[in-house]
Amino acid sequence: MRIGHTRMSLDSLLPILLSALAVFIVLVLIVLLLRRSRRGAAQRAAARRAKAKAASAPATPDEDEQLIASLTAGARPAGSTAEPEPASKRLPEILVPPPVAPEPPAPTITSPAIATRSADKIHILVVDDHRDTRENVSRLIAFEPDMEVIGQAYNGLKGLEMAVELQPEIVMMDINMPDMDGITATREMSIRAPYCQVIIMSVQVEREYMRNAMLAGARDYQSKPFTGDELISCIRRVYQAARPHYQQIQETRAAAATSAAPSEVAVMTGPTSVPDVPVFAVYSPRGGSGKSAIAIHLAVALQHEHPGVVLIDADLQWGDIPIHLNILPTATIEDLIPKGRPEPDLLSTVLLPHPSGIKLLLAPQKPEMAGLITANTMIQVIRTVKSQASAIVIDTSSYLTDHNLAVMEAADLTLLVITPDLPSVKSAKLFLELAFALDLKPDRFALVINRAATPGSLQPQQIQKLFTLPQIYTIPDDPKMPLSGLKGVTIYQLSPAAPSGIAIAQMAHQAWQFVAAPVEVAATQ
Repeated sequence: MRIGHTRMSLDSLLPILLSALAVFIVLVLIVLLLRRSRRGAAQRAAARRAKAKAASAPATPDEDEQLIASLTAGARPAGSTAEPEPASKRLPEILVPPPVAPEPPAPTITSPAIATRSADKIHILVVDDHRDTRENVSRLIAFEPDMEVIGQAYNGLKGLEMAVELQPEIVMMDINMPDMDGITATREMSIRAPYCQVIIMSVQVEREYMRNAMLAGARDYQSKPFTGDELISCIRRVYQAARPHYQQIQETRAAAATSAAPSEVAVMTGPTSVPDVPVFAVYSPRGGSGKSAIAIHLAVALQHEHPGVVLIDADLQWGDIPIHLNILPTATIEDLIPKGRPEPDLLSTVLLPHPSGIKLLLAPQKPEMAGLITANTMIQVIRTVKSQASAIVIDTSSYLTDHNLAVMEAADLTLLVITPDLPSVKSAKLFLELAFALDLKPDRFALVINRAATPGSLQPQQIQKLFTLPQIYTIPDDPKMPLSGLKGVTIYQLSPAAPSGIAIAQMAHQAWQFVAAPVEVAATQ
């Protein structure tokens, strides 16, 4: 009887539970509909305010034509009829960095699209994968007399391409987009289009999104939906804060336009009086390989045998040699090229001395200034530095850009740094295939297996079988090496007898012999 009574109770409770579940589902649907309705209401209110403002100040026929052009997706400024240049064919798609737009022209060149547009307006590019959002933002901006939307892009890749071509002062950038997201596009834009100031606009309001956007180079962050007043106020704030930045870039371009071209011809085709100084480039296709530490200690080891070594930080955007050596950068490569080309008379004041005896030519302190240094400028800098160096060591970035290719072409030996793990080995193999396809000579590359014999890692003998390079060096895993970086000293200052320091000294000696008098040197084990 008791069992039957329990079953009857459960049967009577079942309809109640189902009714409660139905009520819960209905409430969830109502909440979602209310949120969607509220967002739509905000957008409609913004549109009504824009229309009211337009009604109070009717546009002339010319202004109507400009308004229609500004609201057209992918619109170009008046007077610009040329299509964007095709993507550079020099670098295939298997590069280490994510897909990026073609390398921009030298910053000394001003396109017709820029030369013909109004100089008294803030020029804005809108990048968002939703057409309605692009058009709504464009409408809000179009009614401001001192602002002009000069283009719209449907993803980060197209936005990067248009930013390079049109060089707007402000870029309104969404985060979540196909092909290339807004964070990646912002990071690439800070290198390829340093003139542009990016304002992120996104429904994502989490602190991590904001932090990543700012680290990528964004100047402000607007949460969707935003009002017209919020948008216009943000654009004016970012523009006013960046005016010294715009002026500095414009002055550099103007100076370079009048003097850089003849100088480049003179340097590249002039008398062959450049000293025969060995140049060593240090490169890794993956971050975290210890590349910068290898470059620093290679320079210090060479200095011990051949005084007068110069270490160049060619990681132009994120160079961190000052952090490794705990020094204050009082001068950088920017100071060597005040007019867009190297000034030999400034070299002695720009090269910073280090207690180890080496001299340092550091990367720009502001990441956005890296875009003003072209690949040709890097070649000129290397040739200029040769006049006051016994040897040059160049620490490069992990991206395979035209700057790095120029450095490798100028180098007598490029040290390819890897760690003993499969991803690093795979990246190195892909890089070498690409380098050889670009006609870089195999005998000008050497492999450096850093942190060798780490527990659980690939053995050096296994890795050596995969590479057919004339020189292969191994640097043992040594806890004192990262400790020296934390203390801001070299391994030779911290512990002269450290295994990693001894191995790098041996590598420096053999690399010098290989470059000075190329012979077949047995690979170190």
